Amino acid sequence: MILCVVQNVSVLTKTYVTLGLVVLALFEFITAMYVFGKKGDKPHSRLILTLHRVGGYVFLVYWLWPMIVGANLLARLSRYTDGWQFHGPRFYHAFLGVTVFIVLLLKISFVRFYPNFKNSARLLGILISTGAVITWLIAGWFWLCMMGGRTPS
Repeated sequence: MILCVVQNVSVLTKTYVTLGLVVLALFEFITAMYVFGKKGDKPHSRLILTLHRVGGYVFLVYWLWPMIVGANLLARLSRYTDGWQFHGPRFYHAFLGVTVFIVLLLKISFVRFYPNFKNSARLLGILISTGAVITWLIAGWFWLCMMGGRTPS
């Protein structure tokens, strides 16, 4: 049942899901910059940090679905001789997707379990947001190059 749902994902569904991920990544970036971007007292900083934390966990779970869909696609493409290579947009897209996931897990572990590395979590958060947007841009660029170009009249 799950395999059927993963294999028959429309481009429109992928577009909406990834657009939601990019919006969530930008929300996470903005909330973190609000609290940690300037010195001084900020109103509602505890509420903003709570929203940031909840949004981060939602992002973590939300990020898994495109990774599962992508892994299924790469498994299907690996059956063909020219479908999967270690270069080109598919590789970079997949690599960045897995990297963002691992860096997010690393950031959560720094904040929750290793307080000595808490200052590094800020940089990791910026890398996560940037990686999510770049992954989305690579996918969009690849789609436009492969499917969305001009058709002959």
